[in-house]
Amino acid sequence: MNPTRIAQKVSIFLALALLAGTSQSDESKFEVGFRVNVLLGDGVPSNDILGLGVIGRYRLSDGWFAGAGLDLYEYDFERPWRIVGLEQDPAADVIDAAADSTVFHGSLGRLYNETDHGFDWFWTLGVGYSLPNVDDVSGLTDTGETFDLTFDVGHEFHLMASLGTSYNFSSTWSATFAARVEHHFMDVLITDRVSGNTAKVDSQSPKGAYLSLNYRF
Repeated sequence: MNPTRIAQKVSIFLALALLAGTSQSDESKFEVGFRVNVLLGDGVPSNDILGLGVIGRYRLSDGWFAGAGLDLYEYDFERPWRIVGLEQDPAADVIDAAADSTVFHGSLGRLYNETDHGFDWFWTLGVGYSLPNVDDVSGLTDTGETFDLTFDVGHEFHLMASLGTSYNFSSTWSATFAARVEHHFMDVLITDRVSGNTAKVDSQSPKGAYLSLNYRF
């Protein structure tokens, strides 16, 4: 198993423990949630970015809150051979590179219509730091030659914004739906070890949403 993916799963459990510990220090103001993420890209380098995560927010005053979280994503790095100027054998199944990432993020937000029952809504602005991984891939080009792609992947920095609403079932339980926009500053160098072709991917701007179940302490 990939050591990076093992580290990512361990990080999830460490984050859960940290958030639980923080919640005990100020029971009336802390909320933790488990969320499902769906982000949609434009195909370079990804289309669908799916993930699970844990988020927390600490209520400040006058509706303001500070948030933090950790998300684990898996996705396809779409048609990387095309990015380095090659074409795949049309008779073969399309080859994508498997990718995953762990994203640590923090945010500041504003909550409106605070209530223990019913809907409220909020917005957030945040930044994130990502540890991505992309698996090498190989195959045949349209001329019958081979390609063998390797990925030199640096860390990423994300700008994030969301607008959402929560339905409060009680003073402790709620469910949240939020729309999201992000911009990722990337550092990916793709090299074909056969032809020597190289190309860089330096950004993407996915959009999407998340759904979470939350508990307030």
